[in-house]
Amino acid sequence: MQLQQNLETFTAAGIKVFAISYDPVDVLAKFAEEFGITFPLLSDEGSAVMRQYGIMNTMVRPEETDYYGIPYPGTYAVGEDGRVTEKSFFRYYRVRPSAQSMLKDLFDVEFDTGGDPYVEAAGEGARVSAVLASDGLVFMQRDPLYVRIALNPGLHIYRAPVPDGFIATEVTVTGPDLLVVEQPVYPEGHPFRVAGIPHEFEVLDGSVEIEVPIQWTQPDNAPDSATIVPLEITVRYQACDAQQCFIPRTVSLHLDVPVGRLYRATPPSTPPPTR
Repeated sequence: MQLQQNLETFTAAGIKVFAISYDPVDVLAKFAEEFGITFPLLSDEGSAVMRQYGIMNTMVRPEETDYYGIPYPGTYAVGEDGRVTEKSFFRYYRVRPSAQSMLKDLFDVEFDTGGDPYVEAAGEGARVSAVLASDGLVFMQRDPLYVRIALNPGLHIYRAPVPDGFIATEVTVTGPDLLVVEQPVYPEGHPFRVAGIPHEFEVLDGSVEIEVPIQWTQPDNAPDSATIVPLEITVRYQACDAQQCFIPRTVSLHLDVPVGRLYRATPPSTPPPTR
């Protein structure tokens, strides 16, 4: 559904969206009608194409008849010349990238996060904010949380590793036990030297964006399903200018993120037993 919800953004960027599944044509047609899917759904019944590309999920055994033949979840970015330019795959079939993360990671396309969960606070020499690149968490969907540090002009912060006596920028995200938080992805810095220190290290300046991928692992149909997931976000940094460094600061943010439902196709009706 996220692909459908973001279809206009893909289209505006000149990206055509296709999805491929091992389901037969009639099942895909029913799914598209039920959920209003307007981009092409391709049927690879028998998983021949998935086998050819080496992406059929070998962790699912033939005796698991409901799921045997599914691919590893992932995305190919294919150029107009038919060549694969980027690909992103996950080992477990239940993990899925969000549409927003595909736009940014595979195609370097910016997207509007204006209506997504957001929080900000003032820090020493900077404005610190966090936004989820989705309107909410969905079961086993990998969503990027973007933590941004907007530095005042003339200031920079440090990227690990740093020499003794300096504080590297660090972001930590915590939440309930059912929340999986991956390692933050820090942007590349640029070389910097401090007079009197024989080491060159990296600094970040301007508007710094740090990506923290997160996943929610509780199905929305569980008896005690959460409707809100509280996130505690801690940002530690040390702002410096060309002459001096200021006292290291820690900014704490609290962000309540709603949990959305996973769209499931209506199961086929079971015919009455023959007597």
